[in-house]
Amino acid sequence: MVRGVPLRAALLGAGAAFVLALGPASAQDMKAEVDALKKRVAELESGTSVAISGYVKGDFYFDNRDDRGTTLNAASIPLDGVENAADDDGSFGAHAKQSRLRLSTSSDTDFGALRTVFETDFNPYGDALLRLRHAHGVLGPVLAGRACSIISEEDTAADTVDFDGPVGTIWTIQEQIRLSLPLGEGFTGQMAVEKSYSGNDVPKFLAALRYRAGWGAVNLTGSVGQINEGGQTETAHVLHAGATFNVANGTKAMATFSMSRGLGLIFGGGPGTKMVDGELKTQETMGGIAGVSHGWSDSIRSGVYFGWAQTDTADGVPAAAAADDNKAVQTLHANVIWSPVAAANIGFELIHGRRETNAGAEGEATRFQIG
Repeated sequence: MVRGVPLRAALLGAGAAFVLALGPASAQDMKAEVDALKKRVAELESGTSVAISGYVKGDFYFDNRDDRGTTLNAASIPLDGVENAADDDGSFGAHAKQSRLRLSTSSDTDFGALRTVFETDFNPYGDALLRLRHAHGVLGPVLAGRACSIISEEDTAADTVDFDGPVGTIWTIQEQIRLSLPLGEGFTGQMAVEKSYSGNDVPKFLAALRYRAGWGAVNLTGSVGQINEGGQTETAHVLHAGATFNVANGTKAMATFSMSRGLGLIFGGGPGTKMVDGELKTQETMGGIAGVSHGWSDSIRSGVYFGWAQTDTADGVPAAAAADDNKAVQTLHANVIWSPVAAANIGFELIHGRRETNAGAEGEATRFQIG
């Protein structure tokens, strides 16, 4: 379907309009081509539907210090007492970079439905204008292409106006081959092979066990692989657990805990590795979020979410070499989101972030955001 119009009707309608615009003489000359178009559409359609979706997201924010950019990443908050680190008069900013466009298809095959997804947004890293978020196909239990990693989970995603949400979360999109199998009684098992960690030719392997029921959901996921820097190789891994509970009367509580060694996957945590005197050192980061949300009516909801991440100094790293590294970061998001109509949300959010280095230096920042 194209906005509710069948693919066959859309293509044939476009072809007919083109022929009529040419006039009677040209229409006669084009008859054979129109017949060929009909035949080709019949061959291609095969129960195929097409959907175009996405959203427009405009964000307007005020930072009490310098402009923190498109998200309040507590890991980079200016430290108190550092000269020229912040504008204490505050800063206003606005952007629409997180707007998104998605094209998806679904086709009937002898092996079941074949679904494809292509998605892009305008919130890239670096100087690129567009970012490829998703480009994958799903046939039965198999997914292949670029999609959200199974180390991420939707059940405990914080409903925030800020795009990245609280620190302590893991949300990554990777090239992968994934197998998902129902195990009965609400259980689903997943296995995946993903693109290797940075600097290594060996792919990473992932597994997940999910349980969903009327009261909520529980997710356990893990990943193992290798990293290679400076000609040295180390094993890296991630473990994640999350749970959400539908308490009562539109109230939902959720919590997660993640632990990573050798990787910088936990938002707000350390990079995972550090080179000291030519030797590769791995560090461990722990993090998580806890939150509660409530639907006050069909059009108004609110939520409060606390996130934290703590990074240990890698074994054998001198204290002086790690003094400026972050030891701990925290964020607190509190919001009210109003949906005046079903297809629109207007959110008001207060965000406070804090970070502390191994040397004891601290910094805090606050943002008010409408989006």
